[in-house]
Amino acid sequence: MAVVYFKSEDDGDGTYEGQLGHAYLHPDDDASEDEEHDLGFITLERAAQIAVDHGAELDIDGPTREEWSA
Repeated sequence: MAVVYFKSEDDGDGTYEGQLGHAYLHPDDDASEDEEHDLGFITLERAAQIAVDHGAELDIDGPTREEWSA
């Protein structure tokens, strides 16, 4: 299964809508890291849309929404 990895910048800014991070599209489980596509710094919302467009899972590396709220 394809995965979009989203690595939050500076442990999040407190919102999902404006959260910026570095994202990567990993095509499938058998692919090597060399086959990853660097999506650059994008919003979490855009990373989620890319995941939907590619039938991929979204993997967020960073604080949870509850942690941002605290």
